Amino acid sequence: MSESGPTGIYRHRVRSGDEPVHARSPLRLRLALALTGLANGLAGVVLFALLGSRPLTWAFAALCLIALANVVLVAHRIRQGPHYQPGPGIPPYRPLPPEHPEQGPRGPATARTRHRRYLVMMGACVLLLILAWGWIRLVSVAAAVAMSAAAALLPPLAAILSNVDSPILRDDEPPEDQQPPAD
Repeated sequence: MSESGPTGIYRHRVRSGDEPVHARSPLRLRLALALTGLANGLAGVVLFALLGSRPLTWAFAALCLIALANVVLVAHRIRQGPHYQPGPGIPPYRPLPPEHPEQGPRGPATARTRHRRYLVMMGACVLLLILAWGWIRLVSVAAAVAMSAAAALLPPLAAILSNVDSPILRDDEPPEDQQPPAD
């Protein structure tokens, strides 16, 4: 997309912020969307006024007021100029420092952590079965069957996910609590 600016024609849009923290909205697109909302709101007011539905007429009138306020705000920001619409002449924000510094790769999970993961997933499986046939079947047998099918998929998934970072499957040394005894 090319734009024209104070120094000529640009081939691409220069980054204007440390997105998504300080992302800037494209004001012309926002104006078009606000005008679309205003038009839909007016159409709803007219339609529901003709149908005689007072609550919906008032709801769409409130929507029109919100959309109109948005149109006025966006038009005001567009008129304020490039301060609110930065281009290549305005430098991007300095990126924020990361909250947590980068850490190296995590080691393999301990046996206790893997057992805990497995028990939580299997507990969810048992809970699904109890809920399905103790309560949900009274409302819908099809839903109970679907819940049972989901519960049937959990045991193999639990085995896979609880052992995904097992020291047996990695090339690393096992944690200290799993070291084989020295002879």
